[in-house]
Amino acid sequence: MKTFASLCCLATAVAACSTSGGGSTSAAAADKVLTLAAAGQGPAKAAVAAFEKANPGVTVKTIYTEDDAAYQQQIRTQLASGTAPDVFRMWPGGGNTMAVRDLGKDGMLMDLSGEGWAGGLSADLKAVTSDPAGKVVAVPVTIGAIGAVWNDQALRASGLAKPTTWPEVLKFCKDAKAKSVVAFGLGLKSAWVTQLVPYALTASLVYGPNPGFTQQQKEGKATFAASEWKQALEKYLRMREEGCFNDSPNGVGYDEQMQMFGQGKALGVVHVLSAVQSALKYGAQGTTFSMTPFPATDSADGTYLPVSVGIVYGVNAKAKNPALARKFMEFLASPEGQALYATVSGSSPALSAASFKADALQQPVLDAVKAGRSTAYPDQGWPNPKVQQEHLTSIQELFNGTVDVPTVLTRMDKAFAAAK
Repeated sequence: MKTFASLCCLATAVAACSTSGGGSTSAAAADKVLTLAAAGQGPAKAAVAAFEKANPGVTVKTIYTEDDAAYQQQIRTQLASGTAPDVFRMWPGGGNTMAVRDLGKDGMLMDLSGEGWAGGLSADLKAVTSDPAGKVVAVPVTIGAIGAVWNDQALRASGLAKPTTWPEVLKFCKDAKAKSVVAFGLGLKSAWVTQLVPYALTASLVYGPNPGFTQQQKEGKATFAASEWKQALEKYLRMREEGCFNDSPNGVGYDEQMQMFGQGKALGVVHVLSAVQSALKYGAQGTTFSMTPFPATDSADGTYLPVSVGIVYGVNAKAKNPALARKFMEFLASPEGQALYATVSGSSPALSAASFKADALQQPVLDAVKAGRSTAYPDQGWPNPKVQQEHLTSIQELFNGTVDVPTVLTRMDKAFAAAK
């Protein structure tokens, strides 16, 4: 509520600057102010600092919210009330209330199709940055992935090897438990974390073998319940039964998960790569991290990596300073902006950035894409946010033991069918 009130006051103050009786001086000052909101502070803060440096006299007033769910609710509320910032971080494609298609459908985003960078977007990038009418309304900033992310020093100290097949995953968990260390930290109290292991598993079990699965669902020819989604969720529970995770994951939040991981109390996490930026805060000096695709089958050759556009930004359709907002979008699309944001966020750039250097986290992503062993995140193709919301809530219940796998998938199918 404090953040919401602050942003409301900020939006009111900016509006007052541009309409007050202060004359041309006040108007000129307002032309130099941009308001921005982001989920997560580090990379956005770096981008803002670089933009201000490149544009002397410009001030970017920022609001940061660390929790994705709280951020999504806040910005949605502000957009509805007319108090939202000029620029804000969004999610690509569809799948949640702050995703491109959902906001675009409601007319909340500025049309950016005429911008120079928009004309150079590939078909795949346009698909997740355009509204239902086909207008580009977001700039893609990073490419993200979900894999097994490792604390290199903790893993080395354990003497264990990174698993490359599903049987090796189970043995890895058994061996880690014997050494009194957690194999994979898990923080399901933060609802968005619940989806990461299923997405990693279904990449190899569902979407890699059958890239057209979501389209088949839309045509009524496939369902979650009658697919390998069932095997994926059963394997998720098998990992819990085999002691792969910390105790009581439903009572552990994202920050606690990252603390456990950064300090080496957990050897790894199945997570988005950008989570490393949070883990670094808790690691000893010199701690390094790496990533491998998370296996779900008996063959290493059968492993796919979920890879998708990660972070996108859009402009409020009712922005107080649309010209400066467009200029900020142009900066984010530039090679400098792309390389900076990707490096600080622990991701790869979505657009061309010659100065970007891939590390042990990013190189496997580039390798998987080049080898044709990558899939998109499932929710980006889902028809509305209800499917993801049902998924997140049901996984928490699944780990509480209050529902079973068939019930979870039936709920997801019902949410999917309701949106078609």
